Amino acid sequence: MKNRITIILACFGFIVLLACADNGDKKKVSTGKATEPAAASPATEMLDYKTEGPKGVGPVASLEHKPFDAQLANRGVELFVSKCAMCHGFDRTLVGPSLDGVVKRRTPEWIMNMMLDPATMLEKDPDAKALSKEFASPMISLGLQQEDARAILEYLRERNSATK
Repeated sequence: MKNRITIILACFGFIVLLACADNGDKKKVSTGKATEPAAASPATEMLDYKTEGPKGVGPVASLEHKPFDAQLANRGVELFVSKCAMCHGFDRTLVGPSLDGVVKRRTPEWIMNMMLDPATMLEKDPDAKALSKEFASPMISLGLQQEDARAILEYLRERNSATK
């Protein structure tokens, strides 16, 4: 029981760290918008997200920036609820940082590397190390495959568009 609580708290702490890390970086962020019909809703258009900056340490060195994929986001919400929601929220900090606006603070590669290999990120990535100092528990491995992390990222893009 004690190990289960420790794991939950660790997961939550890491996610909080991930979302809250800004490190005071106020550089102009480059964003990409796909050409969509004029009546496109925020959920169907290319959402603003950070494309320049640290990519993190892990299996995702680069990511093709594609228009928003609602089907992938639907899969991502299911994964988020089962893997992430116990530690991360959007409107408040739980065990881990709030993920509100995370796609505007971190590159997609950094976010995916944190989801896929938090231990390496916390050991080698300066931003992840700094973020971890703000929370009591480090993020634990969620056992995600790269396709799972991409789906969660797409859900984060969708969710963060609602807070524009």
